[in-house]
Amino acid sequence: MFYEEPVPLEKKKHVDLKLNREQNYAFANNVNSVPIGGMEYFQASRDFPILFVKNNEGKYLSMAILSLREKSHDMGDTWEGVYVPAFIRRYPFILTSEKIVMIDNKAPHFQQETGDALFAAENEPSDTLKQVVSFLELVEKNFQATEEFAQALSDKELLEPYNATVKFDNNTVKLNELYAINEKKLHESLDKDELHEWFNKGWIAWCHAHLHSLGSMHELVLRQRKALAEAANAEAPSGA
Repeated sequence: MFYEEPVPLEKKKHVDLKLNREQNYAFANNVNSVPIGGMEYFQASRDFPILFVKNNEGKYLSMAILSLREKSHDMGDTWEGVYVPAFIRRYPFILTSEKIVMIDNKAPHFQQETGDALFAAENEPSDTLKQVVSFLELVEKNFQATEEFAQALSDKELLEPYNATVKFDNNTVKLNELYAINEKKLHESLDKDELHEWFNKGWIAWCHAHLHSLGSMHELVLRQRKALAEAANAEAPSGA
């Protein structure tokens, strides 16, 4: 989604590479939704609706809906005051299923003059790189757990189409091909053992965080309204 030229991180080739930790998310300006893991639901639910989409294989994926506009998220480059999903924070790194660390060779985050070195003495991984790898592993673990959660929701037939029409000012946005948990079914479908299992796995909490997040649709409206107003002001001719 963001990676223009993904390549494996190699000691010999990238020994002098440094990471600029400036928090600039301009690379994500053209997306209006991203995958999100269950462990993030609580923090994200205050800012974004969390809904499910079905991929070509018929599997459900949980997504943070960032904006009501296509190819835009209305948060600017810094996302000030808004939760930044791990899917975005891990860039310009990514971990493959074979546990290989990849980097985007085109990412402006990498320099050779300034920043935090990725390799230390004797070309061993630096503390910075170790922190990055630890974070990547945590993100991958989170996504794997969320896949299991989504599959369980599907198996219990707890997901239903979520269609909504959002109207504000002179705009009308229709949301479709999205899915949400049926709260009534959730409370009726789990037997005692399943309820205990889901509670221990944290899934009950994830279900409620997801349902709570649906109230954040209003936040999308406020951010879009603000972004449109700022764009209009920027285009308006200056006064005499």
